[in-house]
Amino acid sequence: MVLLLIAATLFTIVGAIMVLSDYNYYNGLQLLATALVFFTTAYLIKAGKLDIGSTTSNEKNPFIAGFMITVIALGLKGLFWAVGIAVFIISIYNIYKK
Repeated sequence: MVLLLIAATLFTIVGAIMVLSDYNYYNGLQLLATALVFFTTAYLIKAGKLDIGSTTSNEKNPFIAGFMITVIALGLKGLFWAVGIAVFIISIYNIYKK
């Protein structure tokens, strides 16, 4: 959860700077959207609605993979970011549904 909050905070800061000063809307909005997803996930974990600790490794692996793909794809500034976000959100939904 701490890693989610750190990444979300940094993505918010960098994304806001990209949009406001560099006028790099595409990459800045990707960063801000990712920060929103990460903040939402951290909130769900903190509120107790999403229990990551009681999940099996088969349920945690897509969660971790989605996080890593998203962060790496944002660094590469590619469209592969959408795959990472999709994997991350689907894994959250599967854990939440359980």
